[in-house]
Amino acid sequence: MDLEETVRDLAPRLLRYCRGRLQSPESAEDVSQSALMALVARWRSAGPPDSPLAFAFSIARRRAWRAAVHERLLEPLSSLRFQHEPFADPIRSTEARSELRRLRSELQKLSVKEREAFLLVVAGELSIVDAAL
Repeated sequence: MDLEETVRDLAPRLLRYCRGRLQSPESAEDVSQSALMALVARWRSAGPPDSPLAFAFSIARRRAWRAAVHERLLEPLSSLRFQHEPFADPIRSTEARSELRRLRSELQKLSVKEREAFLLVVAGELSIVDAAL
């Protein structure tokens, strides 16, 4: 088991998971990077955890929860600043935001446990067994 290979495999999966949990792409990137940094620090100080996958996702889950609370607290302020458009084309940007709103709306209809399981399996690409841990 190689640290660099593990990080390369986990990075996009953690980012997708965090994007599913958080509204802000910047917060999602921060949380996924933070979880990866915790994995690297743990790996270097005490060796690899029994399950790097479970270690990284459990840290991401806790930190995403904290970031989501923080986002909700700052939400009224976000309307006051300029929002960077992820796409140069305004039509694509509008369609992407609309699709994201629809997805978030549908996810909100699920229970908290169902939503978490869905994000772990679909966005995080965990097996059902790993997501259940």
